[in-house]
Amino acid sequence: MREIYAFPLLAAFALAACADDAAIDEELAAGDVDVAIADNGVMPQPGEYTTTETLVELDAPGMTEESIAEMRAAFEDGVQDPHLYCVTEETTREQWLSDMTEADCTLSRFNADGNELTGVMSCTSEESLNGRIELGGRTAEEGSNLTMTYAFPTAAGEGTLRMQVVAEKVGDCGG
Repeated sequence: MREIYAFPLLAAFALAACADDAAIDEELAAGDVDVAIADNGVMPQPGEYTTTETLVELDAPGMTEESIAEMRAAFEDGVQDPHLYCVTEETTREQWLSDMTEADCTLSRFNADGNELTGVMSCTSEESLNGRIELGGRTAEEGSNLTMTYAFPTAAGEGTLRMQVVAEKVGDCGG
């Protein structure tokens, strides 16, 4: 298994942001407190999955074009290696999304109906996304195609990282 590279921009965001940890914690605490889950959606079948990420949008108010270019390059460098994870019969929706994002995620809003899903989750990780993530897209028994949007503080307001996350079943879980 590769080292955790799936979302390497987190370190760049932490360095670029002028907000302190208390402000970020306060923002997260003031976020989605009412859990709303409606799940009549398709779950991935058991097996090993690979996830690829593509940067769709990066908006970072107050940052120089050079810094943004460095962040884009770090993202592209970090997502070159495939990310593999295993889905079992016991895998929950939160576990699946946590494994996909290489973070510990908790859903606060989620709606899945058939193959369509939308949601909001809070994720924590020392090496990956850490904060509020909105997601939406399609899922099937052997893969998914989701858009995830991560908001982060910058010196001049809120930045946005939007990525496409495609998961595909590649076989059975290895031992």
